[in-house]
Amino acid sequence: MKNLKKSLLIQSDFDNTITVGNVSEQIHAEFGPSNWPQIYKKYKKKLITVEESNIYSFKNLNVRKSVLDDFVKANVKFRAGFLDFINYINIQKIDFKIVSSGVDFYIKSALSSLNLDGLETISGKSHFTDIGMEISYFDINNELIVNNFKYSYTKHHKTKYDNIIYFGDSGTDINASKISDVVFATDKLSDYYKNNKLPYYKFDNFFDVLKVIKNDNLTKSNIL
Repeated sequence: MKNLKKSLLIQSDFDNTITVGNVSEQIHAEFGPSNWPQIYKKYKKKLITVEESNIYSFKNLNVRKSVLDDFVKANVKFRAGFLDFINYINIQKIDFKIVSSGVDFYIKSALSSLNLDGLETISGKSHFTDIGMEISYFDINNELIVNNFKYSYTKHHKTKYDNIIYFGDSGTDINASKISDVVFATDKLSDYYKNNKLPYYKFDNFFDVLKVIKNDNLTKSNIL
């Protein structure tokens, strides 16, 4: 039977993986809401998931979308070499998807600052209300989900691609990265892989990534 899977997907987290720092946290530091510190504390103590933290924290963040867009575009910082990386994988015709537990409005604003509006992004969906935003996460079956968002899509992508190269930075990337074939990790995800003696590539910028990908032929069909 003919293999209907595509050869390779590069899947990446967004906050502090493609960017330097967490854009969501930057927004909350600037605009609140007043209960953001309590929500963030609960998240750090693992009392709520990252998806729930965004649902709760954006609920009462009552700021016009245009103001938020301007803030994101003025303050977002991408890891060095990201545009070169995107240009390379476009030339190589490699599928690339951003799968993030963040929220669509700021991811789209950030990418538009680099004229990368066409990149496929899968994230929390925002609906602006009179008092803030309603944030919803949907799985591949369009059912509401409040945990393991990135893992659920990675698991689905495994049924569509022979190989996945995964990029992430935090504990929310562990489950998704561990079912991928090649892992590029930074920050806390890098610490996890190092401490557990698991194979991975550490990266700080996308110039590093491009060197590894080219030197190790990771975009070829024989990456395993």
